[in-house]
Amino acid sequence: MSRRRAAAAAAARRDEPIAAELADRLALFVRLRWSVAAGLIVLSIAGPWLGFTWFWPGVFVLGLAVAAYNTVCLRCLASSRGGGAGVLRAGAIAQIALDLCALLVVVHYSGGLASPLLVFFGFHMAVGTILVGTRATYVLAGLASLGAVGLQALESVGVLTPHPLVSALARPGAADAQALASLVGYLFGIVFLTGSVSNRLKQRNLELRETTDALMARSAELQRLLDELEALERRKSHYMRVSAHQLRSPLATVRTALAVLNADYVDLSSDRARRLLAGATERVDGLLLTVNDLLDLAQVREGRERAPWARQVNLNQLLADLFDSLSPYAEERNVRLTPAIDGVAILDWGTPPDLVNAFENLMQNAIKYSRPGGEVIVRLAVDGPNAVVRVEDRGIGVPPEFRDHLFLEFVRAPNARQHAPEGTGLGLALVREVAIAHGGTVVLEDRDGPGASFRMTLPLHLAPPDVPRLLQGGYRTGYAADTKPAGPADPGGPSAT
Repeated sequence: MSRRRAAAAAAARRDEPIAAELADRLALFVRLRWSVAAGLIVLSIAGPWLGFTWFWPGVFVLGLAVAAYNTVCLRCLASSRGGGAGVLRAGAIAQIALDLCALLVVVHYSGGLASPLLVFFGFHMAVGTILVGTRATYVLAGLASLGAVGLQALESVGVLTPHPLVSALARPGAADAQALASLVGYLFGIVFLTGSVSNRLKQRNLELRETTDALMARSAELQRLLDELEALERRKSHYMRVSAHQLRSPLATVRTALAVLNADYVDLSSDRARRLLAGATERVDGLLLTVNDLLDLAQVREGRERAPWARQVNLNQLLADLFDSLSPYAEERNVRLTPAIDGVAILDWGTPPDLVNAFENLMQNAIKYSRPGGEVIVRLAVDGPNAVVRVEDRGIGVPPEFRDHLFLEFVRAPNARQHAPEGTGLGLALVREVAIAHGGTVVLEDRDGPGASFRMTLPLHLAPPDVPRLLQGGYRTGYAADTKPAGPADPGGPSAT
């Protein structure tokens, strides 16, 4: 069913330019038909003055009829512009059929088979071939031929009175068969010649249009890739600049402290020296946290050599271990850590250490940015083919102007810096990379009240690209003990944003 819908959609896209062109041509013929109707009315009035007494009132009525059905054609064209090429072709066939009927009447009033206006039948055949195709125009040519035969038969038996335009155009009855044969050959010959040329032109136009569409699509894709590449380059430059700044500032502090101590400006046994050493040590610890987070982020982005894919990763077990690990940290900050588990979520494939790192960052952030007496709720649920992990708190929240940049490297909101000065601003960037690596997403949800709610969605049945290699070379099963998360006080473990 989906293939049929895709094929129908592709056909509709191909018909769009054809339908637009067909609508424009039909609009042109509607405008031309107004002039024809006006000409017939003027000719019917002026005919008796020119000696063509039979033009009145028959040609006048015909002019009014042409104006009437042209009004209907105009309204139908306006309502069928969005209906596709098929609807417009049907309207074109109806218009050509009406024109042929009107032309038969004009031929009757202008000399029958001897009328010089028979040439306009060929004009309609050529137009019909271009607008509605060769097959439909062959049918119209056959109907026009039958109409001419019927007109001649009615004139020959006296039901209709022949009206020669001038007496010299009157033909003897012996020539009627030859005139009819010539007319039929003329009509079908016009359709054949116009069709052979038109079909080739249509095919060339279709090929040109398809080539143009392909080139435009390719150009759009190249432009999109170029925009992504430029954005990536800008992000890399920003990342390097901010990384250098984050490393340079504490290094400058440590260097200053060491220079002061090395120059004997301060007694090494004094309290001031101890404070300088303590400050330098604190800055070094901060540097270690930043470097460790940078390394974790690089490992997630560049292949996760430290965290290979594993089968049947139980998210319930990962979160249970994190509850055990982070409970002392939550108690220390007087924050209640509450699990809300609904079901069992097992990923077909996953990297447990990376997932632990991501969940730990979210939970540790929620605890750190909660106020004393607050609560952090960690929810786990299975929603169709996805596992959904929510980490909710009622802490300081995220300012609206920082929501779009929250998952970029080194981004920390001012209220976060005031509430907890320590932090590298890399934790949420790592969380996003882990979610993307597992085919999922992580977003900051909208909340009516205070605090923040982060939702990570992970597909349960993701098959990583290197599955064949993993299956051939062997793989770890389940949640190994060596993925036990480090405590929040461990400088070598993952740190919160």
